[in-house]
Amino acid sequence: MPESANGLPFQLETRQRLGEPLYRYMMGQPADGLLDACDVNSQDLQRYRLLPRVMRANTGINTQIEFAGQRWAAPLGVGAFAGDAIFHPEGLLPIARACKRLQLPLAISEETVTPLNEICAVYDGCWLQLRAAGDLSRIAGLIAHAAECGAKGIILTVLAPVHPVAGLQPGGFSIGEALLQRGMKTIGSTGPGVQALPAFPCWGWDELRQACEMAAKHQLPLLVKGILHPDDAVAAQNIGCQGIIASNIGLRQSSRWATPVQQLAALRQQYQGDLVLDGGVRSGTDAVVAACLGASLSLVVRPVISALVAGGEEAVFGLLSGWVNEITALSHWCGVSEIRELNPSFLTSAGEPV
Repeated sequence: MPESANGLPFQLETRQRLGEPLYRYMMGQPADGLLDACDVNSQDLQRYRLLPRVMRANTGINTQIEFAGQRWAAPLGVGAFAGDAIFHPEGLLPIARACKRLQLPLAISEETVTPLNEICAVYDGCWLQLRAAGDLSRIAGLIAHAAECGAKGIILTVLAPVHPVAGLQPGGFSIGEALLQRGMKTIGSTGPGVQALPAFPCWGWDELRQACEMAAKHQLPLLVKGILHPDDAVAAQNIGCQGIIASNIGLRQSSRWATPVQQLAALRQQYQGDLVLDGGVRSGTDAVVAACLGASLSLVVRPVISALVAGGEEAVFGLLSGWVNEITALSHWCGVSEIRELNPSFLTSAGEPV
């Protein structure tokens, strides 16, 4: 599969097909970053090296995981992104079909154009991702809609759910404006484009607690995305969140956020529930490293978008199935029979044990 130095498949073809403005948006270049600069999230993951264990007399390897009360084929899933129909004529449906074939979880942004019921009809292994902003009645309505469509759970983005300052959109490209110009309605909007929300949402932990209770009424687990500080992980656990996603939102708002992989160990020390890594995953090996550091699941976004643009469902399936095979082989070579047996003892960093 064609790849670039920064690990994205089909990069040249994707760049040509999307054009420079949309490509810059996909790459998420913040105002304080440089175009084509190294992806720091990916770089931090790649500094780890695996320590294989030998002669363990294993007879097989089970890559399946239990996550948020559900079983998945591997500790790998596809993260959410906005404006799917701009990237592919079928929107998110080719990715949904690929994830169904592999039994991997799929997160769906409220800024997705493809209707949620259509996606869930293709594959029910979906989570609806919402922005923790606006009136709670908006969240309640979208949670109810997710339940009606058969989604598996809810994700609430709490880090930078809106852009408080004009012109700071990733790559200087407004996906909301692009959708509006095309007359495209999104899952979370009442008209064309992306639903406008207050620049400063004014949410606190009480609002998040209420959102958790709303999801629980529909028997949907709720994950919080954008947690990097251990104290915030404790607060999320105390109000009843079923899981947290360590994420700096792909460094889209600022290149100076801490990376999620830097924070995994500290978060795991404070948080006992499901912990997800979002950011910089560019291979199955990265997912194995994340599992060693305590992640229950790793989410991938940009490589999947690139594969979608270049080759549709089969390219997405080829990418993800190759990564699942990589996870299987490397975990077996590490000498474990179950993914959950991976731990920091299987890693070194800069020549030193983790």
